[in-house]
Amino acid sequence: MRRDTYQGAARAAIRYLLLVLTLIYLISGLGITQYQIIEPLTFGLLTRNLAFRIHDFLLVPFVVLLLVHVLFGPAVRVYSHFKKGNANNNFEPSISAG
Repeated sequence: MRRDTYQGAARAAIRYLLLVLTLIYLISGLGITQYQIIEPLTFGLLTRNLAFRIHDFLLVPFVVLLLVHVLFGPAVRVYSHFKKGNANNNFEPSISAG
């Protein structure tokens, strides 16, 4: 497999994990603030205390995954720049939509 395929798979995995974590974080936050609505919708499975524990537990993984998501592209560009042997040249990353 090519490196681009691995990078694409890693980007997709990070993107979808962040999406799932964001949805869980959002629902657990609603479970804390709007527990009168969320608890009956989940048939009593997501109580206010459980929602608070989930919300509290997900803070660090959410922030870490968000940072990985944001910094993955620039890290790959820096790595590929130095791997090509351009370490002596000035590094000016190109900003492109893609």
